[in-house]
Amino acid sequence: MKRRKRVGGQKGQGQSALGAWAGLDDPRPVLVVGDLIYDHYVWGDVDRISPEAPVQVLRWHHEAEAMGGAANVAHNLASLGCPVRLIGVVGADVEGRHLRRLMETQGIDTEGVLSLPDRPTVRKMRVIAQNQHVLRIDREDLKPLEGSYERQLCSALKRLSRRARGIICSDYAKGVLTDRVLEETFSAAARAACPVLVDPKDVHFSRYRGADFITPNEEEVIRATARSRTQDKGALASRVRGLLRTTGAKAFLVTRGGQGMTLYGRSGGATHLPPAQTHEVYDVTGAGDTVAAIFGLAAFGGAPLAQAARLANVAAGLVVATVGTKAVGLSGLARALDSGLSHSAQKVLPLVALRERLDRARSDGQTVVFTNGCFDLLHTGHLYLLQRARALGHLLVVGLNDDASVRRLKGPGRPILPLQQRVELVAALRFVDYVVVFRERTPSRLIRALRPHVLVKGGDYEPYEVVGKGIVEAYGGRVEIIPLLPGFSTTGLMASLRNRGS
Repeated sequence: MKRRKRVGGQKGQGQSALGAWAGLDDPRPVLVVGDLIYDHYVWGDVDRISPEAPVQVLRWHHEAEAMGGAANVAHNLASLGCPVRLIGVVGADVEGRHLRRLMETQGIDTEGVLSLPDRPTVRKMRVIAQNQHVLRIDREDLKPLEGSYERQLCSALKRLSRRARGIICSDYAKGVLTDRVLEETFSAAARAACPVLVDPKDVHFSRYRGADFITPNEEEVIRATARSRTQDKGALASRVRGLLRTTGAKAFLVTRGGQGMTLYGRSGGATHLPPAQTHEVYDVTGAGDTVAAIFGLAAFGGAPLAQAARLANVAAGLVVATVGTKAVGLSGLARALDSGLSHSAQKVLPLVALRERLDRARSDGQTVVFTNGCFDLLHTGHLYLLQRARALGHLLVVGLNDDASVRRLKGPGRPILPLQQRVELVAALRFVDYVVVFRERTPSRLIRALRPHVLVKGGDYEPYEVVGKGIVEAYGGRVEIIPLLPGFSTTGLMASLRNRGS
């Protein structure tokens, strides 16, 4: 197996964060098993219609080849410097030889890849003009593997999984991930005490029972739950909860196209991530492979699942910005993390955008919690309040008084910290999902617009004193009072600082 060179030199913040989240120093390989696809691209320009028939004429410019399917998952891992072993099949044909060469050039261990004389390499030929897909031609044999071929794959799984840090199953429904191969995958993972991620295609998710993590897209979830009594897309959360029970998985990361992705945990919580890219989407080809690779790598490394999902979201944003199958490199992903290292910037939203985001969350069955305050000189009492508030639902929104309203409430000399610093501090807290600024003396207008399920205030208020109580209770919400942590307040902290200075 060819070893990829480690990236040397000074690490930026993004590269350091990536290494910490993804466990890039772990020498154990990730094992990828699934359908290998040879992607062939024909590029050209279209500027006329054929005189022979009403079809476009493509003026050829160049051709390119790439790894698709499970090979693209492996490519993404190898591009980050992760050792990779691959299990799958190719044909004993020209495309199979080209695909092997591409994989080995990237340092992917292909010991577990079989060359079959009676089965063609799966090939997808895409014709592209002016960065638009004009035509796709698929050549494939979809019959499930059986007999000696299936036995050889199972034998490779037993052998190659022994030192794996994790296993990724990339299912494109091309016949490799048979019931027997999946069963052997889950058995091998149990023996090696390593987690398994499945990127699914089959509508029968019961086949994936034994996986720790599953990364479907939204349409795959809907197809898999087509017999559910609830047929509308707004029931995504309940559909996923059913699939979590069916599979026994720890988490589902559901990719949702232009809406980003949502992480669902076994406990019933959900974390929504808006699309990471701020530029135009050119091509979603291979984005699911990237999500499976990056989320799996980070989760296998022990990263918090929400952090693993955010990392995969950033990587997917890079992939869809270019045409064609493409792996995310270490330097590109590190730069993206450097440019938007803090997820907190995505948490600070204007009222209109936040209202739309919360409407989607509610349609997914998520509980919205709201609290507000000045949060001047953030201290332990604030952290206690916000942590307890977040535990009451799936999303915590914090309304923050702007500087002028703080002065009206607290008097001259306040706030101690200007608005931007207060926003950054609150948004950086992992248990805060969104921050919105308001200018008014009270958050009544904000509460009417956001319609939270739960309105939270600290224990220095009686329920009848809470601004917005009548508003939330009128539509069925509730007010929660969280006891204050004794001995912690901004006023007390300021008095203590003055006494020390005197």
